[in-house]
Amino acid sequence: MTHQHQVPGEASGPGAVAVGSNQGIISTGDAATIDNRTLHLPAEALRAPADVPAPPGLNNLPAPRSAVFVGRDEDLARLGAAMDGGGAATVVHGLGGMGKSTLALHYAHRHRDRYNPVWWVPAETPDGITLALASLAAHLDPYAGLTATTSGEAAAWATAWLQSHEGWLLVLDNAETPDDLAPMIGPLTTGQHLITSRRATGWHHLARPLGLRTLDPDASTDLLMRITGEPDGPDDALAELAAELGHLPLALTQAAAYIQHTAITPASYLARLRRHPARMFAASATDNHERTIARVWQLTLQAIAARDPLAVDILRTFAWLGPDDVPRELAEALDDDPIAVDEALALLHAYSMITLTPRTFTVHRLVQAVARTPDPADPHRAEETIEEARRRAIGLLVAALPGDPLFNVAGWPRWRELLPHIEALATRVAPDQDDEYTDAIWLQTSAFLQSEVQLDRAVAFAERSVAASTRLRGPDAPHTLASRSVLASAYRAAGDLTRAVPLLEQNRDDCERVFGPATEGTLTARANLAYAYGLSGDVGRATELHSRNLADCERLLGPDDKLTLVSRNNLASAYREAGDLGRAVPLHEQSAADYARVFGPDHPETLTARSNLAYTYQLAGALARAIPLHEHVLTTRERTLGPTHPHTDLARELLTNARGDQPASTDA
Repeated sequence: MTHQHQVPGEASGPGAVAVGSNQGIISTGDAATIDNRTLHLPAEALRAPADVPAPPGLNNLPAPRSAVFVGRDEDLARLGAAMDGGGAATVVHGLGGMGKSTLALHYAHRHRDRYNPVWWVPAETPDGITLALASLAAHLDPYAGLTATTSGEAAAWATAWLQSHEGWLLVLDNAETPDDLAPMIGPLTTGQHLITSRRATGWHHLARPLGLRTLDPDASTDLLMRITGEPDGPDDALAELAAELGHLPLALTQAAAYIQHTAITPASYLARLRRHPARMFAASATDNHERTIARVWQLTLQAIAARDPLAVDILRTFAWLGPDDVPRELAEALDDDPIAVDEALALLHAYSMITLTPRTFTVHRLVQAVARTPDPADPHRAEETIEEARRRAIGLLVAALPGDPLFNVAGWPRWRELLPHIEALATRVAPDQDDEYTDAIWLQTSAFLQSEVQLDRAVAFAERSVAASTRLRGPDAPHTLASRSVLASAYRAAGDLTRAVPLLEQNRDDCERVFGPATEGTLTARANLAYAYGLSGDVGRATELHSRNLADCERLLGPDDKLTLVSRNNLASAYREAGDLGRAVPLHEQSAADYARVFGPDHPETLTARSNLAYTYQLAGALARAIPLHEHVLTTRERTLGPTHPHTDLARELLTNARGDQPASTDA
């Protein structure tokens, strides 16, 4: 190529046309002028894109960010099968930090000999796509860069080249929306497109979706171990850290790099993470602070908030509950417009911040941890905003709890649905942050867990309720005394009578002092204490107290009051334990009949009264009356409580024992 001073537009050699301009490069033929100097291009510069071959092995793939790549063999195989399916492009989608780009990069490197060229396209914006295609044009044909006036023209040349050649691969990384890619992918059918995106929806007309999951626990621990250089295989601290980070690859890599860089132990990192979560989510062992969990999700939240602030409110609110199977109707309670909630949930799902089903949604536990951690550097995580979200979450649970957790069988499925979220809230709200609303949740939850015979958990919730109510209301407040009664019942049900009896005696004395001797609260406290006396073997005191309590209940509350029925049933049981079956049997018969009349034949307390009567018949040797009644209780509990409920199991055991008491038949 030679340079000559020439008048713009004058021919300058065989087969060439000279053009000139002092405003940069203008393509009008086979020559170009730069600053009044004309570049004479050879005839090959006029080749159409279809006539330009790709240089062998052309690619611009970046090196993997980390040489450690574990736990993705199955995902690579799934990706390979999708790419071999032909036709539509493939989009790998998932939460930010899931490792989508890493998976695509490893796939592209492994298959460089299969495609040519292999071109990595940062696809966050249309401008980024244009610049990447312009760069591809320059690498395919240097003259394309010289004869194009803009990057748009160079990108158009690259598009024409792709349309006319086969066997290429474009990796469109971190695409924001399907609409950004549709104009480009639509006409390009001769090669392959591999897309990565946080967007989980909207691809059906453009690409095959391939959702990326978190690593399994073993792979997570292996990743930590390889980067940190921890010897002798995985240990409990690594496994605990991996679980705390939700097995998310970016979070694991960020943590491992920090551990390796600062020479601390995994246990120390975990302690720092729990004590200073905001700083650790933003901490980087390199200068690349763009690739931290805090930064990746801050950008995502900015994009979501710009479109729908309600979506960010939902994410912050449900950061306080359990991560899995959150009922959608809880979110619907946040706004009067159900369609607005639908759209907000759909937007979060589209950005892979939640996984949405028709009834529930799931939030990654690390997304929750970031969303409920105040950070002055993040406008979406101001301290007052986080606190407001916590109060909203508590209010949603209070409003959703069914009443009468001990006996409202119809409400028990709802309790079981909400229980994981109550337990998550209990771990995320410190005891010194408890208020009257959380106290109410803990107390009712203890009662429900006692109905489920999950007694260790029932004790823990009751203890927290007692502590909260004592601090908030004082030791003599009615609510505090009620909490102590529920706690004592949990101790008693768990068989811990050494703690139950003194607490019940204290409650009886306090109720008499605060309420007076002839009030419902005092009668309840006495009934509970008398029952505990019977369990502890003090049958005399139990019988005397039950008898006095029954007389007071009948006089003050009436014969059909719930507490009167309880007292009558408990007195009958005390007679039975004392061996006085002559008084126990008729009193149990009356109790069973009264419960059925007042509460209905299928009520849990009615079934308990009938079970007590059947057992008393059995002790009296009346097996012909005991066994059918045991069978009835078992059948009804199987129908109302389910075949595996602890009360159903007890009914089955009692029936088996009764049948075992029958005399063996003899042949004539």
